[in-house]
Amino acid sequence: MPGPAPRLAALLWALLIAFTPTAPASASAAPARASPVGTADGPGDIALAIGVTTAAATATGLWLRSRYRRSDADPDGTEGGGDP
Repeated sequence: MPGPAPRLAALLWALLIAFTPTAPASASAAPARASPVGTADGPGDIALAIGVTTAAATATGLWLRSRYRRSDADPDGTEGGGDP
C-alpha cells in the first residue's frame, strides 16, 4: 500500500493548476525584444557553478567511499589474510 503521498501530491497539483492566475484574452503581452538584457555568465557565476559542482562531487565521492568500503581491509590500508 503506497500510502497517502500520491493522493496528496495529486491534490496539491490540482490546487496549483486551479488557482494559477491567467491573463484575460484582451490583455496582450509586450512585444518581444531582440536586444540583450544581461548575462548570467559573469566570472562570479562561473566560479559559483564550479564551486557548487566540486562540492557536490566531493560529497558524493565521500558518501560512496564510506558506504562501499571493503570490510576485509585492515585499518592501515593493506589486505588482510597475509602471513604474520
